[in-house]
Amino acid sequence: MPASPPPVSRRLVVAGGLGGAALALSGCDALDDVLGRNDDPGVSGAASGTVTPTAPAADADSTLVDTVVAAISGTSALVAATGTAVPGLAKITASLTRLHTAHATELGGTLSTTPPATPVTGPRAAALRRLLRAEADLQERLVAAAGQAHSGALAQLFAAMAAALAQQRAVLG
Repeated sequence: MPASPPPVSRRLVVAGGLGGAALALSGCDALDDVLGRNDDPGVSGAASGTVTPTAPAADADSTLVDTVVAAISGTSALVAATGTAVPGLAKITASLTRLHTAHATELGGTLSTTPPATPVTGPRAAALRRLLRAEADLQERLVAAAGQAHSGALAQLFAAMAAALAQQRAVLG
């Protein structure tokens, strides 16, 4: 009767498994380098291991940021006009203007100084309702932008901006 093979320790099996896995993983990268293939869409072909963002997402997010900055700018112009036309709302509009300026700056833009198409007139209560409606519209735009953003960080930024507007509206309304 043939002799049974000597027993293998668990440590040897685990070490051999880990070593084999490491060898297999490094072999995949080496094989891709030898064959000139690069299946990872986030890695450029110029230098192995160099990660670059994909161009379409950056372009789409850049366009999205531009439209959001324009929306913030338009609402900010309405806020400024309201503060000028209704002196009783000056303190409220100053607070909202600071918030809009901070949001535009965070997105790398600046607020336009173009006055709104429709001047704000009327009593304080009516002007405040219109102002809060404009802020609600901007908040909805920011929520939509958060859903459209390709970048997770940009989506979070838009969501945080929408939350800040919601908080201001809750305090003011």
